[in-house]
Amino acid sequence: MPRTPCAPTPTPVAEELLAHYVMIVKENTKGLFGRLNDLDWTSVPVSHRSVDTGHGRREVRTIQVMDAPPDLGFPHAAQVFLIERYTTRKVRKRIKNSRRYKTVQVKTAVAVLGITSLSTADAAPEHLATYVRGHWSIENRLHWVRDVTFREDASQVKTGSRPRIMATLRNLVIGLIRQASHTRIAPTIRKIKNSPPLLLSILGLRPSPQNTS
Repeated sequence: MPRTPCAPTPTPVAEELLAHYVMIVKENTKGLFGRLNDLDWTSVPVSHRSVDTGHGRREVRTIQVMDAPPDLGFPHAAQVFLIERYTTRKVRKRIKNSRRYKTVQVKTAVAVLGITSLSTADAAPEHLATYVRGHWSIENRLHWVRDVTFREDASQVKTGSRPRIMATLRNLVIGLIRQASHTRIAPTIRKIKNSPPLLLSILGLRPSPQNTS
């Protein structure tokens, strides 16, 4: 969250105590997003690049950073950045009109704009990339489980808001299972099929007498 002064004219000591921020700017904040999006990113070199592989997934992340424009109009802004993430995943996809599956590569690209109160002396590009990656790591865990356990990419639900609704339901299931201290999603789901009391336990409900017999 952006830091806000404790008083209309904070003293130097109070200014030092205010927390820094690193935040992603979403498209729904049209004014600020548009201002950042209009910056000349093509002339800004990539400051840091990282590559991660594992679980049939390869992810390349780059970050470009520049000083915040003085007329940006956002409190305490010191730097702005553009992070791009390119992901290649191997997923099993069912062959049309067949019970057989084939392994295919799915490529995705995501770009986000961000802003921080940290100066170049406070945070190098790789530090900013790490802060944002902390948020993405949670997203990656969800995507991997949804792809492998729920076979999301093979889903026939493709139109309207239905894919987003189904993704939300899958996230809810994963979150409930992990909240109940079950770290292995697929084996837990298999156990639930043969053990209704386990489902009640995951939902935080006590099994009724007929379910415990």
